[in-house]
Amino acid sequence: MAIVRLFLIGFIFSCLACRNQEVRVLDNTPSDSIATSLIDSLGELVYDQYTSFEKQPDLFLQPIENKVLNEAQKETYTWILINMGYSFREHSRFLASIKYYEKALLYDNENSLLNREDRLTYLYKPLANNYTVIADYEKAENLQLKAINETQHNTTKASLYNNLALLYVYKGEHEKSKNAALSGLKHHAKNDYLHVLLHYSLSSAYATLNNIDSAKWHTNFALEIANALPLDENLALSKIPVLERKSIFLLQENQTDLSRRYLVEALSVEKKFFPHTRFREKANLYNTLGENFLLKEEFTQAKACFEKAKKLFDEHVTSPSISSYTKISVLKNLGLVYAKQHIDSAFYHFEQAIEEDFAFQQNITSKTSHITGNKWNQQLLSLVFNHIGNPENFSQAKLIKLLWLTELAKGRMLWNDINRTTFWESDTTTLSQGMKALQQLYLIRDNLTDSSDLTEINHSIQSMLTDFQLEERYFTRKVALPNFETFQRQLRDSLSLTYSYFIHPDSTLSIFKIDRGQISYIRQKSVGLLDSIIQFKTDYFSTSPHRFNNNPKHYFASAQYLKNQLLPSLPCRYSTLRLSLHNELYILPFDALRESDRFLVEDFDIQYVNSLLINDLYPNTSFHDLQISILYRDKYPPPLADLHFVRKEVENLQLHYKTRIFSYQDLPTPSIIHIAAHTVVTPQQEARLLLHQAISADQLRYYHINSPLVVLSACNTASGNLLPSEGLESINRAFLSKGIPGVMATHWFASDDAMLGIMAKFYEELTIHKKPIHALAEAKRKYLSEQSALGANPWYWANIAYTGIDIKVDLHKYTSLQQFAWKILIAFLVLGICLYGILRFTKFKNKHYKPHHKHQK
Repeated sequence: MAIVRLFLIGFIFSCLACRNQEVRVLDNTPSDSIATSLIDSLGELVYDQYTSFEKQPDLFLQPIENKVLNEAQKETYTWILINMGYSFREHSRFLASIKYYEKALLYDNENSLLNREDRLTYLYKPLANNYTVIADYEKAENLQLKAINETQHNTTKASLYNNLALLYVYKGEHEKSKNAALSGLKHHAKNDYLHVLLHYSLSSAYATLNNIDSAKWHTNFALEIANALPLDENLALSKIPVLERKSIFLLQENQTDLSRRYLVEALSVEKKFFPHTRFREKANLYNTLGENFLLKEEFTQAKACFEKAKKLFDEHVTSPSISSYTKISVLKNLGLVYAKQHIDSAFYHFEQAIEEDFAFQQNITSKTSHITGNKWNQQLLSLVFNHIGNPENFSQAKLIKLLWLTELAKGRMLWNDINRTTFWESDTTTLSQGMKALQQLYLIRDNLTDSSDLTEINHSIQSMLTDFQLEERYFTRKVALPNFETFQRQLRDSLSLTYSYFIHPDSTLSIFKIDRGQISYIRQKSVGLLDSIIQFKTDYFSTSPHRFNNNPKHYFASAQYLKNQLLPSLPCRYSTLRLSLHNELYILPFDALRESDRFLVEDFDIQYVNSLLINDLYPNTSFHDLQISILYRDKYPPPLADLHFVRKEVENLQLHYKTRIFSYQDLPTPSIIHIAAHTVVTPQQEARLLLHQAISADQLRYYHINSPLVVLSACNTASGNLLPSEGLESINRAFLSKGIPGVMATHWFASDDAMLGIMAKFYEELTIHKKPIHALAEAKRKYLSEQSALGANPWYWANIAYTGIDIKVDLHKYTSLQQFAWKILIAFLVLGICLYGILRFTKFKNKHYKPHHKHQK
């Protein structure tokens, strides 16, 4: 453990030193100096006049950006950035606020201008609060914990604990929330605005823990303190949420009128002390008041409140990417109100809510927060389905909108990952150093077994991730978003037969079928369907092929039933069957389902996608003159068995194609990447490639990988934790997140002989047809044509699946030097034999000719 610690410390500091050095070398070189009067005047404008920079903040800073500043000017510049961040936050422009707070923090990291308490109070604390507002909870938590550990002032510590308590409420970590609030109270006993906030936070924690009596007591106590103090801005900020919580408790007690009076009082305090700021907070109170009316089915009053909330956003926040969950909730609530009056208007507002929710979630960088957002969005989409009428009666225009909303619910984190990867790979300075550091830290973690060492390395990873995400400057660039018109055109132009799925909370299934641009819809309500899928996978596609061999007829019956349920009105033959999956459907091998006496793969090429929107992210779908880069391991220590087929597989590739062997630390670009090795799934359902070092999906995330196609010839490379609306957290998905258009991977154990045969056939077909989707299907069809009834067991061949978009890969047969040498050698041998034969024949002929000639004489 001590060795690990020493290595980590040395490694991290060396990375940080390299990173800082590189930043200084490669950042824009400052030009000339500026007058102190200029920077002071800009500082005064920022402090007093929000309008001076609200529309074009970067232009406002242009006169002092990249200038030579003395120490005093640098400090002024830092405070300019801090005040810009503060002003944007006060005007509910949270992404802009984050941008300038991050800019200030990075500038202070480089120049060490602020003292510790100012840094924690005016940078860490508001920046962490902003991350909480945009639901990037891991970043918020890391900053707050770091600040709590560093501060030496009890008041600052108490304030940070208060914010941490509220953060844990949003994260759903209720016990942590309670403990954080109690820790805050230990550090601050004075009856003031902070004491009010701490009791409010403790009330929130107890409410989530369902300890309602304690929650009410702390709410009442907080209100009692607030009412005893003179009301100023600080106390107003504390009192408003307490009034809102009091209102909620009263509504639960069915004291409706009194509940509404507390909300109106909270709005009155907002308007009095913050007439020109805090638009989101005012909108939130109107939204809560509207929900109060909606609960009592007072639709006119509810609609009026929601419209007021929406107006605040429309007038002050114009871009969907800088929305918030409050606005999304307002739009959702307007949809619920209109659902009672006018379905088309309801659908319009639901559509806006889901589109803005997708855009808002793209501001999140943390995986856990993305998953939380995905769960919330699934609830939102289910609500839409339940309130828009029967989609089976919808027009084509309305059906395509509903399909668009369904696809927006899938692959949200994957969309974000691909966009971020593209940005990382275009950066050659700080992020490259950070990526290398994270690679090495994850490499160490993936090969450790001691729990104390793992705790230490995970702490180091979290610290490095915080620094990396700050250096990423995520909010300085425009977030790419999908486009409905593009989506509509791609559906119309697609030659594939497409099925899209959404699993509802009640386990019913929405199925969209898209055939030549025409959409049909069915709500599949078969009882126990999801359980049947899970049981089918467990019975036939786990550790052994025996269940099929013992009773093929039972398998065929189950496969036919699932095909009928999941692929209604399936045509007899088609080219490509494209499947946009959802949740439990990711575990099912569709090509092994059955139609009459044929597997689906015998009539269809099968393509899996995380979302039909993903096509938007790939400008290039055709790749030429590629080689195959091979990474493999065939020998393992016990208890793992050696992979005998791997050596043959590699030799076959080397014999027929242009190839090269590479190291996992030197992923090649651009080429087809072929990886053959064991993959294990840990007890935590994390998949790891076992090469000469273990490689996890987390580690792969920080490699530069530029390839059109990755072929994973290894067990379980598509296995892992099921991520809501994202598929499986697998090695397969890790490569997809790098922006690779297509990945072939396995869902369970690989049979040596079957894998060797199918892979050889796949590459052969790829040279002919150029399309990986078709090549894999043809390889399986040829494999099946060679098998007996038991040899056609899907356990052997259905584990290999293609996920990604339809691409064209130009791979040529390659005559290797070895082949060429053998051909030359054989040619020389044949020639030698021929010459030897000729000489022998000539000698024989001459021998008989000469005596005959003499006899004539």
